[in-house]
Amino acid sequence: MTGLRRSPSAILLGMLDVTTSPPTIADELARERNREAADRTLLAWIRTSLAMISLGFGIERLGQAAVAMEGHVDGFSPVKTRLFGVVLIALGVVATVAGMWEHKRVLAAVSQDDYRYADRPPIARYMGIGVVVVGLAALALMLVHFSNPGIPGPVGG
Repeated sequence: MTGLRRSPSAILLGMLDVTTSPPTIADELARERNREAADRTLLAWIRTSLAMISLGFGIERLGQAAVAMEGHVDGFSPVKTRLFGVVLIALGVVATVAGMWEHKRVLAAVSQDDYRYADRPPIARYMGIGVVVVGLAALALMLVHFSNPGIPGPVGG
């Protein structure tokens, strides 16, 4: 039974304890790969967040520009475009915070001597659901407005 020892509690329970051996170079390289993967994932979260924030800002500015034009541009409402812009900016901020939180958790787990993979909450899936909800809401508002062009859009439309 090389590498195995029995503790008093293990003897009572009939179990074996595995002794911990010093980390090998392969273990340390695997940890470094996991750290680097966590860093790349955080950078991907940041890129995604910047895209959502930029899109939200652009939508809001587009609405303001359309209203400022001489004559009314159908389908644009400063309230609707501001609302969707703010929601996308908020989603971008939430994505950044979620990415930083996940990065911190992964680095804390990887730094443990007895690191084992543990299932994590599907943060990316939740963010995807948020983006889909915003997209469907925008689509519904556009379809309602364009199917009845004589009816002003909701609040401020």
